[in-house]
Parts: sequence; structure tokens; C-alpha cells
Amino acid sequence: MDIKELRKSKKLTQAAFAEAIGIKASLITAFETGRRFLSEDIIAKIKEVFGVEVEAKAAPQKPAAKKPAEQGKKEVQAKKGLIIQSPMGGEITPDEILARVGKVDVVYVRVDENKAYWVKGKKSGSVDLW
Repeated sequence: MDIKELRKSKKLTQAAFAEAIGIKASLITAFETGRRFLSEDIIAKIKEVFGVEVEAKAAPQKPAAKKPAEQGKKEVQAKKGLIIQSPMGGEITPDEILARVGKVDVVYVRVDENKAYWVKGKKSGSVDLW
């Protein structure tokens, strides 16, 4: 039985159900609509007050974070046809930047500083653009 079925079987409003287990009524709405998930404490309180087990919807699994070793596996590639312009009039293509920095994991371009910053593993550095 889920929380909404239990509440309706007891003929309780969301506010009355929430009061019975000592939480805010807005949480009942969130639980019933799946915006929030029941904690072990709330499940235990429901069992204590109503003498029944409720089904706890599982929280969605977050995608696993990439391990540092996996983060650098994609090689930085230039977008064809892209030209980066300096506010002072210089121009450079991503291919030209990559030719200067070599194979790296990430490149950040700051035209206002005339620099391309790069990261490769635990190392980082910068090169002048113009």
C-alpha cells in the first residue's frame, strides 16, 4: 500500500494525515506526487501510528560520476568553421589553438586576456593567442 492509498483508506485529509505523523501537510502532497520520497524515519512513524507498512517509492538514481581517469578520455576537438576574435582585432581558429596546446582534456579561451588555458590530467597551463 502506498501513502495515498493508506491516507484514503483511513478517510483522512492530507493535513490530518500529516498531523498524525508529525510532519507538514505539504510533504504529504510531495510524497503522493513523487516529488519527494519517504525517509526511513517517516516510514517508521507511519507504521507506529497506523500499524501498517507503506511502499516507499525509490528515489531516482543519479548517474554515477565519472572517475578522474575516465574524464580525460575524450580528446578535445575543434569545431570546423569557428573563428575566435579578439576585441583588439586578432583572429584564431580552434585548430590553431589546439596546434599550440597539443593534446589536452579541456581548453578555455579568454580573448580579453589573450590566453588559451588548458588542462591535461593534473597539469594545466596557458598559451598566448595573439
